[in-house]
Amino acid sequence: MDVSSLRGRLEGYGQEHLLQCWDELNAEEQKALYDDISSIDFDRLTSDFRRATTPGNSQAKGDETLLPIPDEACGSVSRMKADEKKRYWENGLRVIADGKAAALLLAGGQGTRLGVPYPKGMYNVGLPSQKTLYQLQAERILKLQNLAFQLTGKKCIIPWYIMTSEHTKGKTEGFFKSHNYFGLEAENVVLFEQRMQPSFFFDGKVVLSKKHQIARAPDGNGGLYYAMGSCKVVEDMRRRGVTCMHAYCVDNILVKVVDPIFIGFCQEQKADCGAKVVRKMEPTEAVGVICIRDGLTEVVEYSEITLDTAKKRRDNGQLLFNAGNICNHYFTTDFVDQVVKQHDHELLHHVARKKIPCIDSNGVQITPTANNGIKLEKFVFDVFRFSK
Repeated sequence: MDVSSLRGRLEGYGQEHLLQCWDELNAEEQKALYDDISSIDFDRLTSDFRRATTPGNSQAKGDETLLPIPDEACGSVSRMKADEKKRYWENGLRVIADGKAAALLLAGGQGTRLGVPYPKGMYNVGLPSQKTLYQLQAERILKLQNLAFQLTGKKCIIPWYIMTSEHTKGKTEGFFKSHNYFGLEAENVVLFEQRMQPSFFFDGKVVLSKKHQIARAPDGNGGLYYAMGSCKVVEDMRRRGVTCMHAYCVDNILVKVVDPIFIGFCQEQKADCGAKVVRKMEPTEAVGVICIRDGLTEVVEYSEITLDTAKKRRDNGQLLFNAGNICNHYFTTDFVDQVVKQHDHELLHHVARKKIPCIDSNGVQITPTANNGIKLEKFVFDVFRFSK
């Protein structure tokens, strides 16, 4: 280990504090910290922090140029005629029967907000059946496979890709094995792991969680695209003949996994990217909305829209900007492949201010009671702008 060279490199980035406890570490701890630091691209990391935290470089912009999604690009289950709904349903089931549709679950988060120390998907939501979120979703996949068979006579598989993180992969894998994958075949439940990014103090210095360990956190659900590339998930989809996927978050108990109506609608629209939304009812409702800005589709957070804009209404009395984003998306495999290869580096990070356990300048362990640092996250829906 060339510690002198490493120390000099860190000084060039203002990160020399990462070695502040070096002489107190044993040989194993020193190697772990040396390898951890050496794995970081500090040029990229510094650039990501500056882009995310420099005023004017964030994705928050004025709302003067916002336009609603055009009516011709929208469908509505509530207003849909019975024969139209039946057509989408059956076309979606045919896509499933042909083995062309996959489920893509975003499950990198712990169940901290639910008050449990394990992955959210393992959470028992209190139903009489005592089923967990993972079980509910697995059984919906099994049911869809059966429905597709009943319509077409074709036996099919809906591969289930589950993005986990360093915090959730092991427990998730063990949970599925202990429950025999809830009736699914193990080879069709594909777990992959998203990247862990270093966390920062507000001044841009990387946080040490322990004397020999850098504090890291999952890079947000938008880390999906880097993970799908690095873990060769897109390649696996190609091998299986998957041409489209339904991406959703693990804590959506009502999710209609690979909803045939949604799949059928997006296929008929020849969309490379689609989003399920719920109608925003009140101007102050805390939900982001999908809209058009500068000719591109994007999600604008509720905090980025002025109250005057949020209050605008259509002739029928509904809010003008009412397409509430619920992180429920359709992507073609070609679109995701394009994002992975051409656009992932263009996605800006969003700043999440957090309470990050750390050590201070004296090496004393600190458990903060207020936000003391920043985690950088990407959002899965920030790729909408690349849709054709």
